[in-house]
Formats: sequence, structure tokens, C-alpha cells
Amino acid sequence: MKLIVISSLLWILPLSAAATVYKCEVNGVMTYSQIPCSDDAELTEYAVDEASSPTNPQQQAAQTESPAETLARVRDALVKRDLQLEITKLKGDKARLQSRRDIEITKLRQSKLQANNNLAGAVWEESVSKEMAAIAAQYDTDIQAVDSEIDRLSKQLRRL
Repeated sequence: MKLIVISSLLWILPLSAAATVYKCEVNGVMTYSQIPCSDDAELTEYAVDEASSPTNPQQQAAQTESPAETLARVRDALVKRDLQLEITKLKGDKARLQSRRDIEITKLRQSKLQANNNLAGAVWEESVSKEMAAIAAQYDTDIQAVDSEIDRLSKQLRRL
């Protein structure tokens, strides 16, 4: 937390840089250098003030908002990032659940095909069908829970 506060405060401080530039003519060519390049070097000072003319919106926002607003903006950005990561993780969990459900049902379908054409085979086939329905219901419940959590997090993300 301290690192966030310190980096935020450093970020909003106005940035300015001054450079001393020497202008001189060497062999008929105008040259600019940080050190004098000849005896007739002309001293020129350039000051670049990035804070007075920000080139990107983040610099503009840093100039107009208070430190508390900056911290709030950074906190919101971190919350958004965490929500997006959690949503991505949940979508992966959902895909794994669906895959496991499909694998288990496929195995049961294959075993169901091996039922004999007799009374014992019909009873066993019915038992396998009930087991398939139970597995599908269990996974569907788990998937619906993940979906509702994804929806809740997505709504929370949209509110930010």
C-alpha cells in the first residue's frame, strides 16, 4: 500500500527538465552539443516543461486531480483488474466443469451401449441412464453457480 501511495504521489509531481545546449559551427556544419564543441560556441538554454503541456490524458488527469482523487482512481483500476482476473479464472473453471461433465457422460454412454438385450441388461441400462442424469444435474448446478458469480462480478465491474 505504501508503494502505491508513494508511486502515485511521485507520478503527479510536475516533471520539468532543463538542458544546456551549445551551438557551434564545426567545418561549416552547425552542431549542437552538451559540451562546448569549439571556442566560438554559443550557449543556449532550453527548458522543457512536460507538466505545462501534457501529451497524454494520464498526465492531464494527474495535474487536475488531488492526491486523494489519484489514489481513488488507482484503487478503482486495481479493483477492475482484480475483477477481470477473477472473471477470467471463473470462465476457465466453467470450461473445465463442462469438459469433465462431457467426459463422464460420454463414458457412461459407452458403457450403456454394452447392455445386453435381456432383462438384466435393460435394468443395468436404466441404472446407467439415471446415473447420467444425476451427473448432468450435479455439473449443471455447479456451472450455474459459476455463471451467477461471473454475472455478479461483471455487474460490479460495469458499475466501476
